[in-house]
Amino acid sequence: MDRGKPREGVSCLMELIDNKSKRWIKILKLLVSKNKWWSLQEISNENIGSVRAIQSDLEQMKSFQTDNGEPLIHIKPRQGISISYTQTIRVDYYIKEILKDTIEIRLIDGIFFEENRSFYEWMETLNISRSTLYNTIHKINSILTSYDIELRPDSMQFHGNEKEIRQFFVEFLFEVYGSRLWPFDDIQKQDAVDLLQELFQMIGVNVPDVAIDKYCLWFGVSIHRVRKNFTIRRNYTYSMKEEKQTSTAKGIYNLIKDWEERICQMTKDIFGITLDHHEFVFLLLIEPAIGHFKSIEAVEEKLTFFQSHTPRLYDAIHSFINQLESIFHQEIANRKVMTLILLQYYVYSNEITVRDGFLFKKKSSYLSEVKKQFPYFYSRITHLIQELKTDDILGSFVKNERELIRIITSCWRGLVHLEMERKNALNIFVISTLGYYHSLFMADLIKLSVPPLIHIFTSPENTLNELTMDQLGIDLIVTDTELPIQFGRSTLLISSFPTKKELDNLNRRLVDMIE
Repeated sequence: MDRGKPREGVSCLMELIDNKSKRWIKILKLLVSKNKWWSLQEISNENIGSVRAIQSDLEQMKSFQTDNGEPLIHIKPRQGISISYTQTIRVDYYIKEILKDTIEIRLIDGIFFEENRSFYEWMETLNISRSTLYNTIHKINSILTSYDIELRPDSMQFHGNEKEIRQFFVEFLFEVYGSRLWPFDDIQKQDAVDLLQELFQMIGVNVPDVAIDKYCLWFGVSIHRVRKNFTIRRNYTYSMKEEKQTSTAKGIYNLIKDWEERICQMTKDIFGITLDHHEFVFLLLIEPAIGHFKSIEAVEEKLTFFQSHTPRLYDAIHSFINQLESIFHQEIANRKVMTLILLQYYVYSNEITVRDGFLFKKKSSYLSEVKKQFPYFYSRITHLIQELKTDDILGSFVKNERELIRIITSCWRGLVHLEMERKNALNIFVISTLGYYHSLFMADLIKLSVPPLIHIFTSPENTLNELTMDQLGIDLIVTDTELPIQFGRSTLLISSFPTKKELDNLNRRLVDMIE
């Protein structure tokens, strides 16, 4: 295993499947991309395969049916090929059905659900040769390197950190089976839902019905693995030094101990397994949906606990949020909620490596939209994250840049408004020969005289460079000295203590630029 590899990007599951399955998936995606009739030649022109291969594929795919029993794919001699695509069923469902018929998927699925089999027993089960099975294992391991785990031929089991193994199976099962199908025969989904709802009630979070499937899957995987005697062993536990804690923090900590007793007893009664302390803490840290809080009181209570229990982390997150606010020179309206969400994410990301899904990379497309729609925010936040990667405390926090940006954009109330407002604004940069603090003084004077939608920037380094000007989208530089370098931007020279005439002139100039 290569422990030095970056762990953000996971190899695509498409690499694991055979050429025919790839063609079938590509055909489905193409047919659903446009509401039209396609010719065989048009499909072939999309680099899917030869006309002959595609014709053979379509003949076999004719067996696919929609929810109401009608053929999914229509083939008519004069019109061509089209797909029935309804709101009740997505093409993803059929893609998953295709994947479940591939050797690689069958092997992963079988190792997880079935009793242990030897290498040669798997050869028989899958009806493949020794070399084919070795090649299949090698292909699977190319995916697993991103999880720092591996499938060993000698044991035909997955080896590595149990937390990472569970995460792989959660993502694998969710993407192959989806939310429509429950993969466990020996675990009732409703039992899992009921227990999790009890846990959510205890810890004061509201998890929407549409989001509970993934949590159920996490719980189902954990139960299944514990039944097979694969247990979590964490490197540390969250402990309390009584004398250093506030009464509120102590109360919360005692509450957690009560939760543990209740949940562990329920798990034993319903599922017949005993969760030890490590398993419970892991469940507690990974299960509750980040950000689904019942009330602001619940938020404040949890913040008090973090502040008392992990003061250095709390202060570091606070500093990070201050930097976020500096991006738009405006306080985050839901600052307390944002603080708690980032604290929770820090703890979560230290337990579990947060990744994109390896089949349908929704987070990647999300990030590309953020980059396109919010270019200013994106450039500033990525720069900020880069700077934090060497931070003693927050270095691990920002290792998954994509997920952190996703969390910030989705949780920052008012971000969309601020970004849209900024797009319609003019940005001016103020710099003084008398230093940064005098630049701030000049900026304060200017603010009193300029029209709305003018953003004023300064630099602590009191320096100018092209990159900074580009990142900030500066339209005008205001300074009390002749600039040695031109940055392709308008420049206005004013006094170190600007006169009324100079400020009026600046105001007129900005109004003209807006218009």
